[in-house]
Amino acid sequence: MKRSLGCVLFSALWLLWFGLLPGTFVAILITGQSGWSRLWGMSSVALSIAAWVNWGLHRCDPFGRACAAIALGMTLGMLADLYGAFSALRFTEPLTMIIPLFALGHVAYIGGMMMLARRLNLISRPGWGKAFASAVVFYDLAGLVLWTTLVRPSGDLPHMHAPTAGYTIFLATAAAVMATVACFDRRFLTVGIGGFLFLLSDAFLAVRLFQDNWHGLGDLCWITYGVGQMLIVYGVIAGVWRRVNQEGQPQVESICTG
Repeated sequence: MKRSLGCVLFSALWLLWFGLLPGTFVAILITGQSGWSRLWGMSSVALSIAAWVNWGLHRCDPFGRACAAIALGMTLGMLADLYGAFSALRFTEPLTMIIPLFALGHVAYIGGMMMLARRLNLISRPGWGKAFASAVVFYDLAGLVLWTTLVRPSGDLPHMHAPTAGYTIFLATAAAVMATVACFDRRFLTVGIGGFLFLLSDAFLAVRLFQDNWHGLGDLCWITYGVGQMLIVYGVIAGVWRRVNQEGQPQVESICTG
């Protein structure tokens, strides 16, 4: 009964997300009317609800705390989205509130994914430490290269250059943790892809904010960001769904180790 109800709720919330983001993105392309974009910020509300429903279904099993941390990360992202989308909510310049909210959200994502890694016994597997360190170095360097290329040379929003550099480290590290977990347990592959898309979306956002939306590339930030969020939330939902066997130990399917 609980599984069936969860499937219904997750399906309904996914359809709501699809209508609010990919659906309206297509509507803009077809109609040429940018007013549809007002709905984009609401798409993260559907994902936040889905993440908390997932926590509710797993709150009493070994994955409960990890699911709560992922839901918290998504909720902080949702608050940042709403603050940016609706001027009536603002009491300061948007980025000064959005960046801290997203940074805290990435801390929650990092904590949640590390909890999952421990529950799945990934951390004790051969090669975890080396793979984790390599992923963090690679993603952080990639993020800083993007920041150095797109943000640092720009004369726009100079007061946000340093904060965006720090934020990039939080985002890139979260993406690295997701990639490492995905590497060691294939059930979380979509989470790893979601983390990568999240980082890519910030590159598009940097083009939009600091490079005068060069050739319209910045317009891709919402779709890559929204799809990345969805893959993280629904990837975790799929990955933890009934992954505890009768002995109470998480089962692991690795694509990195034997």
